[in-house]
Amino acid sequence: MSVIPNVLAERYASAAMKSIWSAEGRIILEREFWIAVMKAQKDLGLDIPDGVIEAYERVKDQVNLPSIDARERVTRHDVKARIEEFCELAGCEHIHKGMTSRDLTENVEQLQIWKSMQIIRDKAVAVLNRMSALAEQWKHVTIAGRTHNVAAQTTTMGKRVAMFGEDIVHGLGSWISLMDRYSVRGLKGAVGTQLDQLSLFGQDAGRVLELEDRVCAHLGIPAKWMNVGQVYPRSLDFSVVSGLVELTSGCSSFAKTLRLMAGHELATEGFAKGQTGSSAMPHKMNARSCERVNGFHVILKGFLMMISGLAGDQWNEGDVSCSVVRRVVMPDSFYAADGLFETFLTVLNQMGVYEAVVAAELRRYLPFL
Repeated sequence: MSVIPNVLAERYASAAMKSIWSAEGRIILEREFWIAVMKAQKDLGLDIPDGVIEAYERVKDQVNLPSIDARERVTRHDVKARIEEFCELAGCEHIHKGMTSRDLTENVEQLQIWKSMQIIRDKAVAVLNRMSALAEQWKHVTIAGRTHNVAAQTTTMGKRVAMFGEDIVHGLGSWISLMDRYSVRGLKGAVGTQLDQLSLFGQDAGRVLELEDRVCAHLGIPAKWMNVGQVYPRSLDFSVVSGLVELTSGCSSFAKTLRLMAGHELATEGFAKGQTGSSAMPHKMNARSCERVNGFHVILKGFLMMISGLAGDQWNEGDVSCSVVRRVVMPDSFYAADGLFETFLTVLNQMGVYEAVVAAELRRYLPFL
């Protein structure tokens, strides 16, 4: 059977981002989560025999996707299939005690989002560092500034770079603020009551709260939801995708401006040795990478529209109508943003300004400016 690749992942995303969202990567995160829960449960007095945790740890990296898929075709339940696979590998059945599927999937998906948010934050910082250097480099290169894409008044190329850079600074501030208040679901049970863990621990609420604190510490996410049902509010996913759109908006605007400048031979995004601009016209130095940045931003805005359909649409304590949308939107939003930043960093590292052409254009317009 042929495999249809995820174009955003295979063609554009970095290895680090793909590792987080790959099927193998997710299964390992799930297994590490199960082990963290078992360790905390054992420490807090639950009867888990010696050697069991070690047995699971020895096999947690042994991921056989065809075997898991075969199990799922029988069980018709993805989590149950992964439980069976992990238990057979370990030779015992002690994971998932007192847990529901959402105790596993919600937390692991949030961990994937959290790790991805860190990658995006670091790449935004790298972009700003490079833009700061370019703003300084070109702060005395006077250009004809444009409004409505028409020559309006003089400015500098450094000022133009800084203008879009500050847009990204503002988006990064919002992104870091979101990270500071990003909250994980934690162990909440089937409807958010923690009833199953309370039953395991003989109604000892103190140990149940300690268990959740330890599990959240394993995830490394700073805050947690106190009152959720089966799922955490999907408005949080909307905030994440909205943050990606905001954070990349300055990049997209600068890329579009550079495309306009390239069309007048005022600047270039770079053109490598051997590169071909067109199969029929190889001399053309198209700003293709900038076009790609703009395309990624369109994709992100499309995902934002999709994820907005889930915010404010929760039924009672939860359902799975959001699942198929989130399976597409959450990983692909990060793939698109990751590809956008990777491409934009390449542009920033290779672009140049044709100062002689800039000066000629400025002389033409100076009597009117």
